[in-house]
Amino acid sequence: MRALDDDEYAKVWDNFDKTFSFRPSVKGPFPAITEPKDSITFLLAHDYDDALLDELENALFQAFLDCGYASKEVYYLDWQHTCYAITINENNDSWMPGFPDGDYAILLSKDMSVGTFGHPWEYSICIFGESFVKAIIKHKPAIFQKVIRNPGCYSVE
Repeated sequence: MRALDDDEYAKVWDNFDKTFSFRPSVKGPFPAITEPKDSITFLLAHDYDDALLDELENALFQAFLDCGYASKEVYYLDWQHTCYAITINENNDSWMPGFPDGDYAILLSKDMSVGTFGHPWEYSICIFGESFVKAIIKHKPAIFQKVIRNPGCYSVE
């Protein structure tokens, strides 16, 4: 895991803003991004513990592995904080959970075609990229309470 330097930080956030039309706001409108067509958004449990956060972290890590991201870097963007590039591998000791704990939390591939967008005030997480969505649904963590948007029309059982 490495912290993004100022230049990379600015470039990644500019690209994210442009790609997703990011509209940060505490009071909405929600969602704060233009969600991709191949996405699904879950409402997160308000009552959670470390076990549920660990399960989310493991599901996201495994979904990246399932989608062929082993040994590839992905971005972890924590709005208004230090952001990181994380190498996906078999050891997830330095993994970031992607849980929006007071700020937007974003995990995404370098080309921004696969990832998550965690919204702290809507209390939601958008999963995008068809193969990634299917992998998350397979590993569906219990912190996902219900589907609130599903433009990709994915089946969730």
